[in-house]
Amino acid sequence: AVVSTQSTGGIFMVCAGVVVLMLEATFLFLFLDIGKWLDSKSDKIRHWQKMVLYFGFCVPAALICGSATSWIGSIGFLIAGMAYMVLTIGPKGDGHSRGGGGGGSVPYSRQMDDIPTA
Repeated sequence: AVVSTQSTGGIFMVCAGVVVLMLEATFLFLFLDIGKWLDSKSDKIRHWQKMVLYFGFCVPAALICGSATSWIGSIGFLIAGMAYMVLTIGPKGDGHSRGGGGGGSVPYSRQMDDIPTA
């Protein structure tokens, strides 16, 4: 029996969705024997590792099947990967790390040192 490419893409998307549920919503699997182990392991996965995983999930189904539903599902994985990319990059630096003389995001000309006293 020959499996169509649409079936292959759909099976991949379902398996990828189960993996995402296992990583992000571990409480759904706590009633299974593997649930507590999964919960402890999923917290140790770094943001950049999840980013790479989600970016990896978004490509194959779209290439295998090419239908609109596969593209929509792949865009969902892409958005999740981009969210983890933002978490990986982290917050902006303060004024000292950018080479500015002031503190934080307050411009130097608005600091208390520059205000004339009477």
